[in-house]
Amino acid sequence: MAFPLRSTRRLLIILPALALAACQSSTSNTPTSPPAGGDPVQTATVTANPNNTFSPSIVNLLAGGTVTFTNGGGTHNVNASGSLNFRCANGCDGDGQGGNGNAAEGWSFTITFPSPGSTNYFCEPHQNEGMAGVINVQ
Repeated sequence: MAFPLRSTRRLLIILPALALAACQSSTSNTPTSPPAGGDPVQTATVTANPNNTFSPSIVNLLAGGTVTFTNGGGTHNVNASGSLNFRCANGCDGDGQGGNGNAAEGWSFTITFPSPGSTNYFCEPHQNEGMAGVINVQ
């Protein structure tokens, strides 16, 4: 089917204008949301909850900052790997003070994160239920 010359000229004018409009609408002036876990902090507390979750599960921390892990109810521990590795509950494995990271009730411990990197952590008995989180150190 042949297009009349007038229709072809209209298409040649309209198509580039539509393409330009599509490109302009794809760039947004809306600010991006902050990273999950919020702005980096110097100290944070992560609670192991009775419903087999950590809260918060994501922490953004400044280098040299500390995180205090607290058992808020239930039998839990914290096993971590990444830029820092540890396994804690009633003390930590290899802490030289007789502590161990076996899952238990009623514990609290503090870990210092000296340098940038990410550390993933989870509760061994409840890992398959998604009881996990991450510490991002900047």
